[in-house]
Amino acid sequence: MGQFSLADILSKSSYLVCLTGREMMVEDGIDSMRDMKTAYEIELKYGYSPEEVFSAQFFSTRPEQFYEFYRSEVLAQAKEPGKAYGALAALEKTGILKCVITRQLFNLEKRAGCQNVYNLHGNIYENNHCPRCGRIYPMDYMKKGKVPLCETCGVPVHPGVVLLGEMVEIGKITRAADEVSKADTLLILGSNMRTEIVQQFIKYFQGDRIVLINAASHFADREADYCLYGKIADYLGEVLQELKQKPTEKKG
Repeated sequence: MGQFSLADILSKSSYLVCLTGREMMVEDGIDSMRDMKTAYEIELKYGYSPEEVFSAQFFSTRPEQFYEFYRSEVLAQAKEPGKAYGALAALEKTGILKCVITRQLFNLEKRAGCQNVYNLHGNIYENNHCPRCGRIYPMDYMKKGKVPLCETCGVPVHPGVVLLGEMVEIGKITRAADEVSKADTLLILGSNMRTEIVQQFIKYFQGDRIVLINAASHFADREADYCLYGKIADYLGEVLQELKQKPTEKKG
């Protein structure tokens, strides 16, 4: 791939779309629960794997155990967005970045200031709802009692995230796929070319350049046009510095 300027590639893009993967939030100290050691510890603690507990079936049949897990392993990890997310928001303000697509649950992109975000699996802050009447509850309410119950219906409140076994809103996927189909440059952050989010959307990409930044290399990364390995925050920070030194015309 040789030497290349990430700032030049991104600034010359007419429609840049970004996919953010779980390694991006791991960089900020959030455990994705995909690590084998973490998964083993969770199974020892709860008697079930993370995939079993974080499922629609478990929520329906064992709400107390589900919420013990959800509070301790998910809500407890809520943190402020790190520098990489702030850099994405700054890149969007320049007009270069058009949208961000993610499956992560902590709403880090939007909380950092990104406006056009497709949270495919929802997030812990929004749309915590009663499955019967639809009443919405804030995240703090999800920490009350052994099981947060709807004050109107008395049934367990459903978190604002998509649980395993549930369908993602098809309209949201369609709109995100349309964004990818319009992109001339696809920026993949914190993911390799074989993860679910990349495999889900790469088939819609008709553009010229795929740029991948991740902590470590993967054999499938050869499918990307440009690859960088290390801290995403550092690379995006350098891009912003270069763009400040050589201002680019804001793209509409």
